[in-house]
Amino acid sequence: MITLRRFLEAVRESFANPLALVFSIILYALLLASLYVFVSTREATMMQVLITCFFLLLIPAEFFILQATILAHAQRSRWHWRTILINAVKLFIVTLPILIIGYVIWILLNKWQLHHPAPRAPIVFPPAAVKPQPLHWPGLLFATVRGLFFVVLLPLLTIHLWIAVTTYDVRTLFRGGAGNTLKQFGRVLAHAISSSSVVIYVLGLILFALIPYVLLVIHPTLKGTKTDFAVFVVRLLLVFAFTLFGWVVTLLALGKQSGTDSVAPASTAVPAEAAA
Repeated sequence: MITLRRFLEAVRESFANPLALVFSIILYALLLASLYVFVSTREATMMQVLITCFFLLLIPAEFFILQATILAHAQRSRWHWRTILINAVKLFIVTLPILIIGYVIWILLNKWQLHHPAPRAPIVFPPAAVKPQPLHWPGLLFATVRGLFFVVLLPLLTIHLWIAVTTYDVRTLFRGGAGNTLKQFGRVLAHAISSSSVVIYVLGLILFALIPYVLLVIHPTLKGTKTDFAVFVVRLLLVFAFTLFGWVVTLLALGKQSGTDSVAPASTAVPAEAAA
């Protein structure tokens, strides 16, 4: 019940700061436009190659600036673009190890799954009926593990690392050698897999992933080209709104939840804004 109340408070807070919401909308629109240009640009001429390389650098920058802006809204810190840019660099740095860990886990799961191949369906010629194949349990298990790792665990761990490095001074979090660093990482992991954190993330996942997916997949049959186009535009706008709003609310709620239990020790914690 407390977790649900915290999530609803995050929904209200997302509209409490219109300036932050407008900046988030602008940054998200720029990110989508950059992604479109990057995907649609061909690599036939030197200029097109340069444009592709430029957007290859621009897209991660826009993504992490957007996350830093949302987290600044969540932490109710002052709107200093210098601090937001510094936090964006911090987010990029702490995300790299997560990407490496995710890549290693993906490769290991693929290699492990090769030892449990699915049985091939027998070739059946008409008029014989095709018999339904039994459920391949190893395949279901690997799909479940991939979903838990890449949809829930790693994104949650990444978000909590973002919150930690933007809330506290990085030197405080990693002071004391490898032992203290592992201890701080263990605390972040404990926050990430806590029940309240998982519930908040699942509620947000419904908003920023499930509902947009349903809106994109379900295509109502309508008469008339103009009506069909108008409905298509409305669907795209709803996908844009739900994706951004759901992600903002999720980060706000997780930031509020992490704020109740500090990651860094109270005696050594130094707010990032004071350090800046």
